[in-house]
Amino acid sequence: MSQSTLKGYMLPLSPGGKASLLDPPPWHYGGEAMHLNFKADPEKVRALLPEPLGMGPNPGEGAVWFVEWISVSDASLDLSFVNPERSMYRECIVMIRCDFEGEPGYYVPYIWVDNDFTLMRGFIQGFPKKLGRVHITKLHDLTPMVGGKKGGAKMKGICAAHEERIVEGTLVLKKAIPPEEAPPVKFYLMRHFPDYENPEKPLVHDITMSTVTNVAVKDAWTGEAGVYFMPSLFEEVADLGPVQALEGYTFSIGLTITGGKVLHRFMG
Repeated sequence: MSQSTLKGYMLPLSPGGKASLLDPPPWHYGGEAMHLNFKADPEKVRALLPEPLGMGPNPGEGAVWFVEWISVSDASLDLSFVNPERSMYRECIVMIRCDFEGEPGYYVPYIWVDNDFTLMRGFIQGFPKKLGRVHITKLHDLTPMVGGKKGGAKMKGICAAHEERIVEGTLVLKKAIPPEEAPPVKFYLMRHFPDYENPEKPLVHDITMSTVTNVAVKDAWTGEAGVYFMPSLFEEVADLGPVQALEGYTFSIGLTITGGKVLHRFMG
């Protein structure tokens, strides 16, 4: 079978193209996010930033996202009905503030997810995703004696990988806020794909950003945050600590990613 007969956005390619792990963009997302700000040693943050990214206007600051997503593509708009487990995933994102040519944003040095398609999608975008288990408190208005989002309500996010607890975050809600006061997030990402024949010379090594449209936020709250990075034999996120937790937020968010743009190539 020749290469030209195989179809798909990415591996596995197949005659019909249905076996591909991931559909092409546009990708549409709806999520429930917990955003926890923190302050770390600026020098430790600087060590994680690849050039040409700078420290930005808030050196040493970062955030952790615990988020549960529903995600479909133009090619599979009914995915959450046909195959719900393929459209749902959770992730824990560790992000640090930075800037590119004076434009502030976040760089993501570490991220864990619990679904294979979003793992590979992250590699294409520049998110350094690893498999993990992510658990997030669910507040529901009709839970007796607990209730939903309100002043004093408590939320927790936990990220574990290979039987190690890696990240924990907490949020005690204080008050509802207008959606526009929820923290905006703009990602600068690094893609890196090694050359199989020559590991010292990557095939792809660049700084990217996604093209994002249809952004909507609602049901936003702010509160008191807690951020905890645990020591690990295999992870380095705890090297950012000790960190000082700042304010936190929770909100519903929707967006579309139509593709991406390469901002800087390290080669050629």
